[in-house]
Amino acid sequence: MQLREIESSKIHCSEEHFKAISSNKVIYDVVDSYQSLLDIVTK
Repeated sequence: MQLREIESSKIHCSEEHFKAISSNKVIYDVVDSYQSLLDIVTK
């Protein structure tokens, strides 16, 4: 994926936010399709 700078910044901010507020029960990942999401959820 080619992201614009603002999109990359938002993703980075979200990653840091979830690291700060979550335990190991919450998994944060960036997906670019429904299939990617299903692959992560069904691990």
